[in-house]
Amino acid sequence: MDLQLIIVVEANKKSKSDWIYIKDTIDHFYQYDPTEVRLSPVYMDGKGKYKIKEREIRKLISGYAYSSRTNKNRQSYVIYCFDCDEYDIKQEDNMFLQEAKRYCDEHGYEFVWFCKDIERVYLGRKIDDSQKTKEAAAFKARKLIAGVDKNRLSIASYRDNTSNILKILDTYLKRKSEH
Repeated sequence: MDLQLIIVVEANKKSKSDWIYIKDTIDHFYQYDPTEVRLSPVYMDGKGKYKIKEREIRKLISGYAYSSRTNKNRQSYVIYCFDCDEYDIKQEDNMFLQEAKRYCDEHGYEFVWFCKDIERVYLGRKIDDSQKTKEAAAFKARKLIAGVDKNRLSIASYRDNTSNILKILDTYLKRKSEH
């Protein structure tokens, strides 16, 4: 299986905070061979910039599409990851999520959400913007992914401190047996 998962995250390339949580999730819950599964992060540098990443996504897809080494076509799938923010009390946040979901549906992309944000899902609390990079690095260094309840990452609809990330990743990757 030659597979590329293009995972588009809200964080910027310098911070990589969202990618740290997502990569730890993949490494902790799934078994995969890195020679057969390529994980390609794309950084939005702000959630409102998701549409302008199309060129970067297309470049990753075309660069991966054919392998002269194996003489076979390889599949790429795009997974967009968004924080829900204050969807339940701010109409503009709710409308943004609906628009982003519609965009993903129209393009055949997966839609992962973190309610209300990725830090609340993984750390259980809101983190000040200035501390996000530091907190993500500490999460990884302390291997805190081991304490995250997989059921909170497998929810079908928005609820505080939950996500649908495992439901989406299950489509493409095989879970480790102990999880």
